[in-house]
Amino acid sequence: MFVPDMKSLCLCASVAILAPALLRPDVREHPGGKELPHDRYKCVVSEMDSPVQQVYIKSRDGLYVAAALRKPKGNGPFPVLIHFHGAPGGRGMEQLVGWSRGSTGGPVWERFLQEGFVVVVADYRAVLGGMPAMTASISPNQVSYVDDGLAVVDYVRALPYVDPARISVYGVSLGGNLVMHLIGRTKVRSAILGAPAVMGFLGVSMPAAPPAGGNPMDRFKNLQINEELAARNIAPIECPVLILVGTADALIQIDRPLHDLMEKAGKRVRMEVYQNGYHDFCIGPQGHAGRKEPLLDATLDALEKSVDFVKNGLR
Repeated sequence: MFVPDMKSLCLCASVAILAPALLRPDVREHPGGKELPHDRYKCVVSEMDSPVQQVYIKSRDGLYVAAALRKPKGNGPFPVLIHFHGAPGGRGMEQLVGWSRGSTGGPVWERFLQEGFVVVVADYRAVLGGMPAMTASISPNQVSYVDDGLAVVDYVRALPYVDPARISVYGVSLGGNLVMHLIGRTKVRSAILGAPAVMGFLGVSMPAAPPAGGNPMDRFKNLQINEELAARNIAPIECPVLILVGTADALIQIDRPLHDLMEKAGKRVRMEVYQNGYHDFCIGPQGHAGRKEPLLDATLDALEKSVDFVKNGLR
């Protein structure tokens, strides 16, 4: 009788763990959920080296949107990360500047700055009307918050110290819906989606809200996707897309179909799924009142994967 040694047992266990990833290399699942201290990530880059520039950018219909911009030392040309926050938009310059400085302990913005990126934290017009307005489909002829995103990209692309071929965009929640529309209308190097609320992009018919006290993870059960509209929106996308989502976020029920529809269309896409990740865990503490948004081990792992992705693409 063959009795395997510990080395053989460990190898077999590793193969068993890796088997799902080998079967679906474009969907990777990770553990997570451990809370970490976040104070060390507050304001880590001196403003003597990288001051915050406050800019207002004219959108398609004449509306001006705010953006906070920080650049590394030197003349460039530098790669860029443009970040679009979550709903409802209209956060204003003070909030954008705080995020850009890392004032809340979210590690993403200043980490990309340390990696040699110009980092732009951009606003967009407030989406009024609650969930129906935020989930409504957007046509190219309709002036919307997507136009605000396009205006920001065009503005940044023209800056003399920017490499226009190395602009990446990062959209969180409703900002992810903005980004999905945006990358179908203009060329960028890559796109990251943090728990994207892509109901409008996919033409989702929202199910009835669960009763008070029900399981919040049931919020998007039995949703219906307009696959014809989704396919039409996905078709022009050329850049690679990285999707980050947590299992404690009901939006995972929308993000999985997004991934699958993009894969079906032959797009370059990968989804990283983190156990116990809350909604927009990938950004970490953002200073939202009344919300628990700790820095997680998963936050830092997702950040490492994001940095590698914008530098090297999907691999």
